[in-house]
Amino acid sequence: MSVSIYYTAQRKQKLNGDEQEAINKLIVDYSVDQKIEKYISTGEGYNWTSFYVYEPENPTEENVIFEGSTQLPDNSEEAMWEGVQHWSSLLSQIRCVIWDAEWHVHIDDHVLFWDDEYLEYDFSK
Repeated sequence: MSVSIYYTAQRKQKLNGDEQEAINKLIVDYSVDQKIEKYISTGEGYNWTSFYVYEPENPTEENVIFEGSTQLPDNSEEAMWEGVQHWSSLLSQIRCVIWDAEWHVHIDDHVLFWDDEYLEYDFSK
């Protein structure tokens, strides 16, 4: 059974070029593609999947400017937790780029809460 992290940002203004460029750079910086290749070729590491952003031309709701879902690795006890930390860190960085949007991030039925002081998702709640 797979577990995924889901993310949505809504606001009336579409992403501008600078925001999209910053988001694209963050996604590249957080890429796990080399880890995926290593796992496929050697069986070592976690069974990661790439960060996935839905096509912006077909939003699931009105005013959605950024959304997607990514399956968490689950082939060991620590894999899923590592995936949660990794992808929520990326989403925290993206949220700082799109700071004026209404965000919703959850892992299946568990909502991740935003910490305004530390500008990151809080796992203790």
